[in-house]
Amino acid sequence: MSQAGGSPRAEDAGPCVGTHSRTPSRGSQRVECIICYSSYDLCARLPRRLYCGHTFCQACLKRLDAVTNEQRWIPCPQCRQNTPTPRGGVTMLDLDLATFLAVKADKEHPRAAGRSQPDSPTKGSCKEKAVTQQPAGLCQDAVPPALFPRRGCCRLCLCCGVTAAFDS
Repeated sequence: MSQAGGSPRAEDAGPCVGTHSRTPSRGSQRVECIICYSSYDLCARLPRRLYCGHTFCQACLKRLDAVTNEQRWIPCPQCRQNTPTPRGGVTMLDLDLATFLAVKADKEHPRAAGRSQPDSPTKGSCKEKAVTQQPAGLCQDAVPPALFPRRGCCRLCLCCGVTAAFDS
């Protein structure tokens, strides 16, 4: 009874089932938010991961943010587990890195066989600058200089990939 009514309906009706909702190169990565059915992008609809592991777009998570017992929480629409809202808001939640990279790759190298993404602005296009990499100079400003000598193997910054000029 539960197999006939619950499981197939949830799987068949879900927005993430089918080739139109997955990236062609990464068959297991969702590229649509299951709340609003919009594709993730690199601006307002960044894929953000809750503590329970479920991923939703940043815009939907902003709408879910609620106050309970004097604490801000985001209830997961799938499993109902509460995630405390970070001090900086929903934008401070972790990105779902796998989905983010799939969306970024899809934007940088659109496939002709996949769904078409016109270069012209559309209804869902963002007016903000797309997030595609860490801001330059961020880690160099935040990380204090090392107090021990560095050798040639340690010159590449793991955070931003910039070759640092360390004194040996």
